[in-house]
Amino acid sequence: MREREFERVRIGIVGLGWVGQELARAALEDPRVELVGVADQDPNKCGRDLGEIIGHGRLEIPIEKKLEALLSRARPEVAVLCTTSDVDETARQAMICLQRGAHVVTTCENLAAPDHIKSRAVDKLRKEAAVRGLVVLATGVNPGFVMDRLPCMLSRATRNIRRIRVRRVVDAASRRAQLQTKIGIGITLADFEKAAAVGAIGHAGLLPSLKLLGEGLGITFEGATESIRPLIAETASNSSVLGPVEPGRVRGVYQIARGFKSGYEFASLELTMALDEPNPGDTIDIVGEPPLRFQGECPGDACTIATVLSTVPQVPMLQPGLRNVLDLTLVQPEIHPVGGWVRGMTELPVPARVGTAKRSKAPAKKKAPAKKKAPAKKKAPAKKKPTSKKKRRRLGK
Repeated sequence: MREREFERVRIGIVGLGWVGQELARAALEDPRVELVGVADQDPNKCGRDLGEIIGHGRLEIPIEKKLEALLSRARPEVAVLCTTSDVDETARQAMICLQRGAHVVTTCENLAAPDHIKSRAVDKLRKEAAVRGLVVLATGVNPGFVMDRLPCMLSRATRNIRRIRVRRVVDAASRRAQLQTKIGIGITLADFEKAAAVGAIGHAGLLPSLKLLGEGLGITFEGATESIRPLIAETASNSSVLGPVEPGRVRGVYQIARGFKSGYEFASLELTMALDEPNPGDTIDIVGEPPLRFQGECPGDACTIATVLSTVPQVPMLQPGLRNVLDLTLVQPEIHPVGGWVRGMTELPVPARVGTAKRSKAPAKKKAPAKKKAPAKKKAPAKKKPTSKKKRRRLGK
């Protein structure tokens, strides 16, 4: 089993949108995987060489139009689906991969907690994976890490947990157009309410994260709720790639999912995604003994690429079936090759060995050169006192 950690896994990428293209660029540099094929239905992409699309020159990796053609030609060990958030469509694509002998890793948010999904398509997918001895797993940064796996890991450092709160703030101005559209930037309040009524707006993975969190903590929530509301622009903004946002229009969303235990709110996941948020970042508070707080920032798009590539080498080693990120272990990440020091990065001080540290002495000050002494002045000869008349007579002078 452990030998697999030192083998490069052959992968194929399905879907060459922003995530798929970034994943392809990263995969070409990652020593853990070997990119052998890609597929996309876009007529402007299929038939061309992958290198032309991602700016790497010719790579001799043709973009297939159909998923079946990719699987037959390249025969990847793991197919990475970067196509849709729809569970049934993802299940259909994953079934094709399983039938041709490929494991599946997907970025479909709604498939992150498969044991909590009621769907015939998902049930068939689970059985197919188990029968064929293959794995299907959804991953990403959210869901998949920040609001579920990371709090579960932090909970191991405390006890008697009574409350968990996770807050994530994203400045949507720094995100791609697809995400800005998904959270309704620039639309009217009336259009937002219509879209929200049919679940066509906002982040799709909040409830799956809550369910993963409960599973990781060994808790069955007695109830779970989710709500969403728009954030309205008070002033005009030009920070959206979709165009100017006038006052009174939607600039983003606030969503919250709550999990209840023993009649009270045990866990809450809060997500703010909006233009011009001044303090983006992630905060995890765990009320336990001792209480814990984590603060940091996991950039969504870049971290999604990293989590996918970290997941791929583990998938062939997991128990067959429909798995989730809680089944993953901590493995060695991709490390930059020796000699690749990043210019401008602050060097850390090298600690002295135990028992050999000596108190550093301040450098000795240089003594100023001694001033030359001026030559001593010669004393003038003392004047003789005049001799008295009596003494002169006595001396015969």
